[in-house]
Amino acid sequence: MQFSPKSRVIIITSATLILLIVMFMYFKKAVQPVQIISNPNTANIILTEEFISQNSSNVMTEVQNIETDAAPEEIIGKQEKNNFELVDKHDFGNGDTIIGILKNRGFELSEAIALSNAIDPIIPVKLIQIDDQIEIYRSEKDKSYKIILITKSARIAVIKEKGVYRADLIREPAKLNYVYRNFLIDDNFYDSSIRNDIPEPILNKAIELHSKNINFSRDIRAGTESRLYFTDNQSFKTGENGKFELIYTSLSSQVINEEFFLYQTTDEKKNYYDQYGVGAGGMKIITPLRKLTETSKYGMRIHPVSGEEKMHYGIDYAAELNTPIYAIADGVVDFIGDKGDFGKYIRLSHANNVKSAYAHLNKFSENLIKGSLVNQSEIIGYTGQTGLSTGIHLHYEIIVNEKRINPNKFDEEINNYFLENEQLSSFYIEREKIREDIRKLEQKSTFQ
Repeated sequence: MQFSPKSRVIIITSATLILLIVMFMYFKKAVQPVQIISNPNTANIILTEEFISQNSSNVMTEVQNIETDAAPEEIIGKQEKNNFELVDKHDFGNGDTIIGILKNRGFELSEAIALSNAIDPIIPVKLIQIDDQIEIYRSEKDKSYKIILITKSARIAVIKEKGVYRADLIREPAKLNYVYRNFLIDDNFYDSSIRNDIPEPILNKAIELHSKNINFSRDIRAGTESRLYFTDNQSFKTGENGKFELIYTSLSSQVINEEFFLYQTTDEKKNYYDQYGVGAGGMKIITPLRKLTETSKYGMRIHPVSGEEKMHYGIDYAAELNTPIYAIADGVVDFIGDKGDFGKYIRLSHANNVKSAYAHLNKFSENLIKGSLVNQSEIIGYTGQTGLSTGIHLHYEIIVNEKRINPNKFDEEINNYFLENEQLSSFYIEREKIREDIRKLEQKSTFQ
């Protein structure tokens, strides 16, 4: 069939229009927002924010993500209009990411990425810290979701409208209020703290730190001084995540003197350290001999005298006769004398339920008796071969919570950490700054 030139133009134009309409409908469907599938049993891969930022162009074709200048009232109004209800919340732990948390709760990867990218311009997601919180809300009215990120300085809400994410501060970061409390304990630490207006989160953290070294029922007496220095984020309500943060705590009396400082290392990890830069619950120990020549490891072995296979609960170090033996840390002598196959034996009790034992000595340092206080690096005795021994050496043990452990695994056993070198120097600067801040607050309180 022959068509006139005019007819051919009409046919081609019509076909082109039909093709464009088909393509438009296809792409409109293709870019519709991905629906959230609430399936907690879905196998998920937690991706790092760095990986996502490098690969987001490959997976972000389905969800739009924009910043917005909408006022906080718009977000709050939207929440009230849609009647969002809290359905889940999560405190950030080590290694957590927004993307990983949302994927573990059934969000599609593209949804999680878009949501994370919406938050990032307001608060960089890589700066989210442990104990920050994410809350997930759902509206039964239109089945939509709202996410709220709560950090120590701000609160951010993210909603999705027609496939577009909107992220806004619903609470601006506030200037922190620094609070200092100094009081004498008159009955017990908990009740005295409550009477002196110590917030429970601060009180609980102080108890957690001090209880690693101090027995509250035995060591805390009336007249013990407590000093607490903490922040109060006035933009948050009581009970909200991040409202309070403990900066400094100390307990002091005639028998105890312990203080802890909050310090953030260069890798942005926050921990509490004592005045010497040793982590709470940790110990910085030294070796019992200046020169270590290990002759028998911790573990099962054939006993050199009896020939039996027995557990060896310490480490043996070869030494010359009367080589000085040093206390590995400050402590108290809780046994000194002859102890069967161990010969001349001395055991020290240290902080954190740690003890150290030294056997086969030739002699003890003069004036040491049970109950004597010893300092780290103090000579407590001299090597020998008393007891059941084939030669001059030191048998050395570490006991944690009444269990003899491998001395070479000490740091792992008690989660031991401490600062050294440049980190320690930086900590000392921060420690003195905190002390100076406290002195100023004490002076201010005196003149008021």
